[in-house]
Amino acid sequence: MMPIMRALAFQVLKFLLLGGFLYCQAFLHHHTFVVKDAPYTRLCSTKKIMTVNGQFPGPTLYVTTGETIVVDVINRSPHNITMHWYVPEYI
Repeated sequence: MMPIMRALAFQVLKFLLLGGFLYCQAFLHHHTFVVKDAPYTRLCSTKKIMTVNGQFPGPTLYVTTGETIVVDVINRSPHNITMHWYVPEYI
């Protein structure tokens, strides 16, 4: 009887550990931003602007309450930068 109880306890423990791991991973969003200068032409005039992943403005990130977001920022621009996120008010 003891080996059966031990096997059952092991199965329950495995379910709880793996289930908890999968549950935590479902709410994690990982992004990588590469910031660099890129040429921008407007009205026959070209200048360099900073882009994020080749986009200006940078990409929009959508998350909901309770989710975790991790953003790795790689600065390939010759300038120091500060990232700013706008969080809209809840309706």
